[in-house]
Amino acid sequence: MKIIGLTGGTGSGKGFVASYLKSNGAYIIDADEIAHRIILKGEPAYKEIVDFFGTGILDEDGNIIRKELGKIVFSDGEKLKVLNSCTHKYIGLTVLDEVKKAEEEPDKYKFIVYDAPLLLDTDFIDSCDEVWSVFADADTRCTRIMARDGITKEEAQKRIASQKPWSVYEAASDVVIDNSAGNDDVKKELDKLISRI
Repeated sequence: MKIIGLTGGTGSGKGFVASYLKSNGAYIIDADEIAHRIILKGEPAYKEIVDFFGTGILDEDGNIIRKELGKIVFSDGEKLKVLNSCTHKYIGLTVLDEVKKAEEEPDKYKFIVYDAPLLLDTDFIDSCDEVWSVFADADTRCTRIMARDGITKEEAQKRIASQKPWSVYEAASDVVIDNSAGNDDVKKELDKLISRI
């Protein structure tokens, strides 16, 4: 079964693209959802994260407050690297399990999409048959992040600045999907891509 690696910067509209692909027969493996799951209390990455970042990132029940953790790592590139090193290995193992699940149901799914903001930083990119990157201009991304996460423009800009420049995504991509404008144009482009899988 063909594996598409779907990536792009925060606020690029990758979620919309993944949702549309899902409605057209894709088995979606969501790296963000997996990342949220593996930092829950009692899960493998939890202890490593708390050991490094301390109990100041925990709520009264001992759960990691992702917003607090985000403020720390998006302001400090080195700390972001530490967080990624705590989570990537567990994400990788979970992704392999998800691929197996999809391949066990070839009548149900046409192809696999690994939706991963940090795809370019992982070894799993070598397992992808194609890499599709979603593009949106910086102002559009900023507006979307502010609306989505309820944060200030400055915080949104920090998140964008903490990620790779667009040129890096573009160079690594087999396909670029421009999601700066309306969803109808994106759907037409995706329909063409789906038809050739």
